[in-house]
Amino acid sequence: MPKRSLVSIFFSIVLFTNIGFTNEKADMYYNNAIQLLGAGELEKVFVLYARSAEMGHTVAQYNLAMMYSNGESVYVDYQQAVYWFNKSAEKDFPPAQYRLGEMYYFEKGGLPRDLEKAVALFRKAADLNDPDAQMNLAMLSGTGEGLPLDTDESLSWIDRAHQGGHETALDYKKMLLATAEGKFTADQQERYWIEKAAELGILEAQEALGMLNDSDTLETTTP
Repeated sequence: MPKRSLVSIFFSIVLFTNIGFTNEKADMYYNNAIQLLGAGELEKVFVLYARSAEMGHTVAQYNLAMMYSNGESVYVDYQQAVYWFNKSAEKDFPPAQYRLGEMYYFEKGGLPRDLEKAVALFRKAADLNDPDAQMNLAMLSGTGEGLPLDTDESLSWIDRAHQGGHETALDYKKMLLATAEGKFTADQQERYWIEKAAELGILEAQEALGMLNDSDTLETTTP
């Protein structure tokens, strides 16, 4: 599989300057990688994240996993992504926990599709106040997939996600409140998970999202 074109390194990678890590050399590699992000030197960024990750740097492990998943300066390798997500998730890093859950949801990296494990990982991250994980639980509660259908529970997770800074949480709240059945429509559910899969670099999802966005643009410009 060829290397993918740049997805947006800033969209995939999280930046933490102080996470209480004590390995000075790992911190040095990690911080040097961050400084190179703006210069677009992704091959060097990858090497630095890899060195830091191998020394146990939690965020570097997550960022390395995202680079493997998105094919950023490296060949796409979901098994490596799962490996590094798992390493980071073991240290209770919420983004890694919910991304690992999404790997179970989308059946990537040699993992079986396992909604029970996905929900458990989403919940771990959500309980640590990760707004993306909270929105994943909101969608599952609001569709009855993997969780009992529960409109109030879904709205509660959406409110928590909004309080945590999730940019589109209120849009989903409006969608849910506008439905007569108190659940997200099949189209809303499909688009949500396509967007999540696209974030993980799943090519088919990125192509599907591009077509959905083109369709939305056409609808808004057609008189």
